[in-house]
Amino acid sequence: MATAGWPGLTPGRTLIILGNLMYSVGAFVADWSDTHVFNPRWPPHAKFHNGQTMTLGVFLATSSTYFALRPTAAAATARDDLRTAAIIGTFYCLSGLSAILYPGTHWKDPETPGSEGGGQQHVFAAVCVAMWVGYWVDVFRSGDGSGRAPSLARGTGKGKVG
Repeated sequence: MATAGWPGLTPGRTLIILGNLMYSVGAFVADWSDTHVFNPRWPPHAKFHNGQTMTLGVFLATSSTYFALRPTAAAATARDDLRTAAIIGTFYCLSGLSAILYPGTHWKDPETPGSEGGGQQHVFAAVCVAMWVGYWVDVFRSGDGSGRAPSLARGTGKGKVG
């Protein structure tokens, strides 16, 4: 019988979860405002896509967090789950970074104070870096590549998988 266990709230997983919270909650904090959701200049379909994007961020963050924290029996599965958490966790921010490549886009709306240059590109890049730093911290910390705390990586976690 293999020993299963919750991987624990390790430093790397904590970094991944904080990144997920930053972009998923941050989208609502930034966009539930006069510059986006309540912007009278935005047509209804633009607001529709804004809502779609905000909700997608929550779904991606939830999926990433699930893979970061789900219990597994094998070290290889734990490592793959952590990598999956980092990959999913970067999707929203990578799409945010690529959005500037579309014609007519800008980092901020003209009516936003300090609209020269924007700022979310730095947040998006930082979250992407945090996801992969979190992954590498836990993979190297565990010694076996599982990303689990050393005691769990050796099979001393709670619970049995049959």
